Amino acid sequence: MLLSNVEVETQTRRARGEGRIWRRGRIWWIQFFAHRRQIRESSHSDRKPVAERLLRQRLSEVVAGIALPPHAARLTYEQMRDALLADYAANKRKWLRKDKTGKPYIIGISHLDSFFSGYRAAYVTTDAVRKFIRKRQEEGAANGTINRSLALLRRMFNLAVEDGKLRHVPHFPMLKEAPPRKGFLEHADYQKLRQELPMHLRPILAVAYHSGMRLGEILGLRWDNVNFLDSEIRLDPGTTKNDDPRTVPLTGELLEMLKIERERDPHAEFIFTQDGQRVRSFYKAWKSTCRRAGLAGLLFHDLRRTGLRNLVRASVPERVAMAISGHKTRAVFERYNIVSGRDLKEAASKLEVYLAGQNGDKTGTIAHSVSSGALGQVEKVN
Repeated sequence: MLLSNVEVETQTRRARGEGRIWRRGRIWWIQFFAHRRQIRESSHSDRKPVAERLLRQRLSEVVAGIALPPHAARLTYEQMRDALLADYAANKRKWLRKDKTGKPYIIGISHLDSFFSGYRAAYVTTDAVRKFIRKRQEEGAANGTINRSLALLRRMFNLAVEDGKLRHVPHFPMLKEAPPRKGFLEHADYQKLRQELPMHLRPILAVAYHSGMRLGEILGLRWDNVNFLDSEIRLDPGTTKNDDPRTVPLTGELLEMLKIERERDPHAEFIFTQDGQRVRSFYKAWKSTCRRAGLAGLLFHDLRRTGLRNLVRASVPERVAMAISGHKTRAVFERYNIVSGRDLKEAASKLEVYLAGQNGDKTGTIAHSVSSGALGQVEKVN
């Protein structure tokens, strides 16, 4: 008789209070009592010794008094995940999506589901988290990708603690991530790429290069967002990544390209269209064009860093550059070592005065070549 789809209890008889082990399909399960409540838990293994070790561990926890009270002991991973989905929906977070059937899900949560499904929240321990990390690394996932999953799991626990369903959040051993990408697009390469791109994609490139706007923000632009009289693009609240409204100035090449786009398709709702349809993606065209232009590997997001660097190189104050690009903190300047030419010139002037003082020249006069020569050749933005 095949027993793969039924529960099979082991033949080993255990004394009262020692719990029990049985097999459900291929997986071994354990059962024990804590706070007069029956608790069942999957060992997530088809090996009986694994289940026996898990049962001994749980019984030891009960004896030591570290087992959680009944309401916490009953909380499951699935319940915490549903609470997270509700939290994302209430706060209208952009990572919340719906599948073809209308069922909500969060990007990156599927790997947590496949590993922690059936877990009691009380037993999603740091040790279990480390096992999840090892599994994902064996599957080839990058540390940054794994960290995003861990952040979702940690948020589940934080919500459970806030709701009084758990007492504490376990430690999550976050992984060291690779250094941030530092790709930029030089102006000569920008001109080369612009010439290679299809006509309908050139204005998209120009907006990103001149403003540092995100691709999603650019493709979502409507003509209602453009004010030609004031020469600006106005991004409405809720249409940006951080939901804040902002204004992007239009000048020179960018302004002229948008005017041409308006004349090309005067009745369109969205700015960037092809054959009357909104442009939603152009990954293949971008990849092939970059390859033809000798810029293989260039990411569209590299233009965001480039746009911000262009503003800083033009001596636009950091706070103004951030207002245009949509960065909320100045961490981006430190991450990519973006420094304005004006700041470097001021630093060279201060160094000139200091060195003059060291030489006994109280007037601060020193050979002009010090600031205009080697120091003046310092790369303004790495």
